[in-house]
Amino acid sequence: MPWNEKDECSSESDYELASESIDHDYIDQVISKTIGCEPIENSNLDENVDLCAETNVKQSKSEMNEGIKEVDTQENEYSDEDLIAVKDEVLSLKTKGNEIYKCGDYNSAMQIYSKAIVLCRSQLNDLRSILHANRAACHVSESEYKIAEEDCSISIELNPQYLKAILRRAQVREKLEKLSPALEDYKRVIELDFRQGIAVEAAKRLPKEIEIQQEKMKEECMSKLKDLGNLVLKPFGLSTENFNMVQDPNSGGYNIQFSQDK
Repeated sequence: MPWNEKDECSSESDYELASESIDHDYIDQVISKTIGCEPIENSNLDENVDLCAETNVKQSKSEMNEGIKEVDTQENEYSDEDLIAVKDEVLSLKTKGNEIYKCGDYNSAMQIYSKAIVLCRSQLNDLRSILHANRAACHVSESEYKIAEEDCSISIELNPQYLKAILRRAQVREKLEKLSPALEDYKRVIELDFRQGIAVEAAKRLPKEIEIQQEKMKEECMSKLKDLGNLVLKPFGLSTENFNMVQDPNSGGYNIQFSQDK
């Protein structure tokens, strides 16, 4: 059944973990099997992460993304025993990531979410969708909109009904000036929940902005074509000014007329 966990990074945790105490030694063994590395000694997350601390980010974002790709190659599912333990660990990491995010340490939160994502096989796709959306929020806070869009897209691919990920991607796409795709996302949000005021407002506003953007792109394209034409015609003592496009009133088509005087 779908995972109904709270999914906003800034939301308060309103759940209890399935286990009061997580066996981190056991989790380390599972992680070592999952990502092909040796278990980390004393990997108690509470001992390794300080909330609101100014920490150095040891793992680059490209390394994070490379680590996530490993998940896609893992077709085997967890055993029932492993799944319970891993799910508890993923929830613990998610909670910790949320707390660090709320403190404004977005890079550290990204690392925590990334570690949780690596643990999520297909049995935990709903959780993985939430984690990608949360990590996207970190990228947005760092003005890294292109990477945020990628995380949102993965989140939506894992859960096509995930409204908050769709809305976040729409807003990110606006930042990237991808107005037409952003409008499609906003429309999808409205289909899922017509009460989303941000999406309703954007759906009314964007068509005009898209029209202006397309007109601007058209003018820029024509300007570049004109520059290219002048470059080709210059050796012959001509320019694009020697050619005019005249519309035929009967057919509506255009004819090119040459004028030597210009």
